[in-house]
Amino acid sequence: MSLILLGLIQGLTEFFPVSSSGHLVITKYFLQLKLPGAAFEAFLHFGTVVAVIVLFRKEIKELVISFFDSIYKLSQGENILNIFKNDSSSKLAWFLIISTIPAAIIGYTFSSYFEILFSKPLIASLMLTITGALLWFGNKKFSGGNKKISEITHKDAIIIGVAQALAIFPGISRSGLTVIAGLSRNLDREFAAKYSFILSVPIILGASIFKMGELSSLNIDLYILLLSGLAATISSYGAMKIFIGLLKNHKIYFFSYYLWIISSLTIWISLSRGL
Repeated sequence: MSLILLGLIQGLTEFFPVSSSGHLVITKYFLQLKLPGAAFEAFLHFGTVVAVIVLFRKEIKELVISFFDSIYKLSQGENILNIFKNDSSSKLAWFLIISTIPAAIIGYTFSSYFEILFSKPLIASLMLTITGALLWFGNKKFSGGNKKISEITHKDAIIIGVAQALAIFPGISRSGLTVIAGLSRNLDREFAAKYSFILSVPIILGASIFKMGELSSLNIDLYILLLSGLAATISSYGAMKIFIGLLKNHKIYFFSYYLWIISSLTIWISLSRGL
């Protein structure tokens, strides 16, 4: 039952701007769970990717088709800038790839280091405090703009990609930081959320595939494993819908209060236990 609870928490916190990694660290600490490794968490992340694909299936299908169409046109000698001008979906697909590169490099290079951090509830709590501050000031300072697919630039993609890379630290929200980065570049608020959510697919899918090869060695009942993944998928779907509504109404700073309360309690309990 505790593993299904972790699936629910993973799904809710992956796309709410509260850091799923930080919450998993803290939940495991308080429940005294001894998970067999990162493969289970990778499976839960895979569940959240399924939710993104279901919610944005039309957009993702168009992105995939446009991406391969752009490759064909490039092979025929067409200029990439002309392709972007005539097909905004091709442009978005390539920019999503650009945004993925920083996190892919950092995640692959320092994966063992970040796995160590995932066992440190105090570090995760401190990072949650930082996430709360980023949400508060980012929401107040950056109101967003009118930029959508046709107006985004490679600089926008790079900045959002760096934000995603920084969110590898447990406790730093990937969705929160990438959305704030998008708003700072004057992206339309709803488009900033969609960009962030779709951007999660390649990096989470890649990390999940990298780790899920170890699933066969886990001592977890298949029925419980599937229920945990389903819980992550369903809760992720609902979280994305709610988050988009709150973002459009300039209300994401509400999450700051929650993060500060959770992080303060965890830090206090951790220090009282001498950790």
